[in-house]
Amino acid sequence: MVVRNVTAGLKRSPVTILFMAVLIDMLGFGIVIPVLPFYALEMGATAFEVTLLIASFSAMQMAATPVWGRISDRRGRRPLLIAGLFASAVSYLIFGLASSMLLLLISRLAAGAAGGTISVAHAYVADTTTAEERAHGMGLIGAAAGLGVMLGPAIGGFFSQFSLGTPGYVAAALCAANGIAAIFLLPESRPKEARTAVRTGQAATLRGWAGAMMSFPLSQLLAVYFLGITSFTAMTALLALYFERVFGTGAAEMGIMFTIAGGVTVVVRGYVLRLLVRRFGEIATVRTGALALAITFLLLPYLPSFAWAMLIVPLYAFGAGTLFPALATLTSFATDAESQGSILGGSQVVGGLGRVVGPIWAGLLFQEVAIATPFHVAAGLTVLAIILALRIPASLQLRRAQPAGAPGTGTSPAANQPPSFTAQDRA
Repeated sequence: MVVRNVTAGLKRSPVTILFMAVLIDMLGFGIVIPVLPFYALEMGATAFEVTLLIASFSAMQMAATPVWGRISDRRGRRPLLIAGLFASAVSYLIFGLASSMLLLLISRLAAGAAGGTISVAHAYVADTTTAEERAHGMGLIGAAAGLGVMLGPAIGGFFSQFSLGTPGYVAAALCAANGIAAIFLLPESRPKEARTAVRTGQAATLRGWAGAMMSFPLSQLLAVYFLGITSFTAMTALLALYFERVFGTGAAEMGIMFTIAGGVTVVVRGYVLRLLVRRFGEIATVRTGALALAITFLLLPYLPSFAWAMLIVPLYAFGAGTLFPALATLTSFATDAESQGSILGGSQVVGGLGRVVGPIWAGLLFQEVAIATPFHVAAGLTVLAIILALRIPASLQLRRAQPAGAPGTGTSPAANQPPSFTAQDRA
């Protein structure tokens, strides 16, 4: 009886099922990450080749994300999400079986391509939530990803004692089991008539997609996203180096700090975000999140001891946990119903670019200028993001108050067309 009730509850809550799909997929990602450098070194890789392996995942994910989003607009979300889970399973199986650097590289490229379905997950949320609940749904997807990345390394570390390939087998089994569960439990979020109407949307053609990405207010939202994500990723990459240089902090202390950050992020995205959006709206939440990050970046270089970092980390996690899901929600509001996958996929490309260049400029400044300089630059970039966020038109948020349309779509009739904006909105 209990199992039947749980299954019935899951079927009534597609976002819950999607949460589990993203959680397991990112759990697999987290399982292999701590093992990857040692696995590659065992095969004779150089330090540079190890960094290429790590970067190959992000590069392939960045390339695949808009493709999967566009295809899902035309073919539906469910088949691509299921295919992504099984593709992840295959990539992790290759990882476990790898006996050469070439196979290891193939496994990471395949995992990155499969990870490109994150844009489809965001589009699924846009399809299945009302405008009022969309930020909460986006936050849940982020919470699932954060929880998976937080728990995965511990699982990977445990199974690596058997062999360095064993975590790959565990990740493959989890993703395959999740794919099978999704076949039976995950419904399609995009009706057939909506898939046939995609030819009339903002992103019906490549030229239309590019034009939409550069149009107001999407360009404004994407600029805020890029500035925020490049600063956040840069600081995440440098924290261990900075604290080791200043306070002599070791891996154990940094592990505790990142675990706290991950836990706070999960709570913020899973619960606090919903309260903030209901009370203040998405635009105010974006500005608040960016402000929290800017304050964090300003404070970090002036901490008197590492213990103070444990007090700053919740603010750091709060900023990321509110800024990025709220931006994804506003991006969804600025996009017509026929182009959610394509445009949200395009936003992930912008985010991927920020995640690639952030650690690069921060590392160069850390090494060539001064170890505190990257924090000052990140704070400046985030302040610029706040200034841009002040120009997000209030009319964009008003779509949240529109009544829902067809059941299951989470959109209103008006939401099938992109909102129009006046010259006053752009000023």
